[in-house]
Amino acid sequence: MRTHFLCTLFGAAAIAMLADLAPAHGGKYGGPADVVPPGGGGSGPRTPGGPSGPSTGKPGGPSGAIPTGPVPGGPTTGPRTPGGGPMPGRGGPRTGGVSIEPDSGTWDFWWEFNKDAYLGLRDALATTAPVTGDDEIWMGSTRRRSAIDTQRPSHGELVDRVLPALRATLASTQQRDITSACLVAMAKIGLDHPEFRLVDVFAPTLRRGDQELRETAALALGIAARVGNGEVELLSGLALDDARGRKAVGAEVDPRTRSFALYALGLLAHEHADLAIKTAAFEVMQHVLGDDGIPNRNPKVAAIHAISLLDLGRDSDAAIALQDRALAALERFHAQKLGPGGQLLQAHCPTAIAKLIGRDHPRAAELRRLFLRELRGELGQRSSHDLARSSVLALGRMCAPHDGPDSPDAEVSAQLLATFHDHKDEQTRSFAALALGQIGGSENRKVLLAALRTGTKSIERPWCALALGVLARAELLAQHRRGDEVAPDPVLGDALLAQLETAQDPGLVGALGVACGLSRTRDAAELMKKRMLADLQKEAQAGYLCLGLGLMGEIGAREDVRKVLEQSARRPDLLKQSAVALGLLGDKSAAELLRRKICDQEVQPNLASFSALATALGLIGDRTSLEPLQRLLDDTQRTDLARAFAGVAIGGIADRAPLPWHQKLSSDLNYRATVETLTDGQTGILDIL
Repeated sequence: MRTHFLCTLFGAAAIAMLADLAPAHGGKYGGPADVVPPGGGGSGPRTPGGPSGPSTGKPGGPSGAIPTGPVPGGPTTGPRTPGGGPMPGRGGPRTGGVSIEPDSGTWDFWWEFNKDAYLGLRDALATTAPVTGDDEIWMGSTRRRSAIDTQRPSHGELVDRVLPALRATLASTQQRDITSACLVAMAKIGLDHPEFRLVDVFAPTLRRGDQELRETAALALGIAARVGNGEVELLSGLALDDARGRKAVGAEVDPRTRSFALYALGLLAHEHADLAIKTAAFEVMQHVLGDDGIPNRNPKVAAIHAISLLDLGRDSDAAIALQDRALAALERFHAQKLGPGGQLLQAHCPTAIAKLIGRDHPRAAELRRLFLRELRGELGQRSSHDLARSSVLALGRMCAPHDGPDSPDAEVSAQLLATFHDHKDEQTRSFAALALGQIGGSENRKVLLAALRTGTKSIERPWCALALGVLARAELLAQHRRGDEVAPDPVLGDALLAQLETAQDPGLVGALGVACGLSRTRDAAELMKKRMLADLQKEAQAGYLCLGLGLMGEIGAREDVRKVLEQSARRPDLLKQSAVALGLLGDKSAAELLRRKICDQEVQPNLASFSALATALGLIGDRTSLEPLQRLLDDTQRTDLARAFAGVAIGGIADRAPLPWHQKLSSDLNYRATVETLTDGQTGILDIL
């Protein structure tokens, strides 16, 4: 399912307005509708019955990334109202003529796109609830005293009960959201049944007259990552719009479906070590990326991200050769001389390269220098801020810690510090602070601590706090891996606590809460609980304080966080954050409460509440939730919305993967350079639950 899911980053007024919007699959991120830049290069017109028609207004995209270069396309698509028509405008909800759309330059956008790897929720749910001060739940340690029976669904239960039930629901309905939810749920399980194969269930949907369902069916093939029954060939045909693809859909394959097939190929290839599968997938990706005849930006961006997912090591000559070919394809596209529209596409290459090769590749130093030159404006007439933003994000992933002038990547950290202080683009400055934290080291720690004290309270300090939390977490994990005592940094913790004692800006308070959680600054726990309970009306702030308490493993906060959950029925974001926090703290009662809320016939939650309930229950629920959710999914007397989100929750509980599938795409993403099929708050691949 997709939905216009902005509630993670909206205030209460915006959430209330979202209550009346119709879903278009369900949703994931608190990502903005305005991350897609205005202008050409859109997704093209939708087919009848699709989720979106041409928008009546242009999205208010980020500055410095107007796609008016040589990559033309059709009109952008917009959210849908309950009646199925295009939603007027794309500027976000307004009241009294004043925009209340979220600011995509704030720290919480980055967090929402990257949080899954930091939460480690499955590990937390699989451990004994610790006492305060116990490192085991937080570290996911193998030295656990005992394990909780989390009652994850067994293989037999999934095959014998859940898969047949989902297939039966698919066969009994034509409703878009229920169908989409069941497709993705089956894909997350990723198992063929003795009596049917997933590809045979998904493939017929490719011929449906509903654009959204065609996209979802293509994506489901990638999430499921099954091979051996023509799955790779089918996705390749869709991506190339060749005879195989046209036969599968019964017509030419539209650019959006081609794009979803490319993302799916990347997800599928990522899950398999077989170089033959990876090579076949790469040949398709390379062809699309090099095809100048494609009049749409979406397939090329999808090809870039798909290449980044190939997960190629260097443990054989064949693997080395394929990785080098993949790197060369990204480099060629990145080096082309394109206008602003093409530069928006090229901005996806630095982070894709960083994902593809990591820090230790033989050419990593050369590529770091390339991204430094990009950041300094030394690569010719390239004016897009998105290229600088992506270069910063790539450098954060590719550099060794900075502990002094003799550190191998000291020059990079020095340039990132200069960028943080002096770059003319605010988002690039913010990403530079974060990159310093990702790189880590004593020197970067020192400059971030200084900036936390002196930076602007509403803009710079939240990013510095988050960067310090990321830096501290990496050091704690390094201590754990070395077998050392896990010892939080007292100086860093004191600095975060000092800021929390005086901070008034909700964005800064929320960032400090998350940073205290990541750094395990337990001295801040009492103040965090106090401010959380005192300011529940500040939903985002209270939610991130809840999450921080969960991240630090503060068991003494359980009762207070449970109170927050029980009082958050009309605060969807707070409901989700508090439920996740309780999951991190090993409190299984949260799942039961969520299940009652989503299944209660006397209560009719709105779209935002259903999305929050289903997301949270999918993350922390267990097998005991499956039967009541299945009853809800099958109950034709309940609303389509309730049934669809029951399917979403089933998919989350039954998911075979330790992290959500979308984490592979969303981590280190330059979301300010995004396109419609990646995420626009409603119709992109990252807007699917």
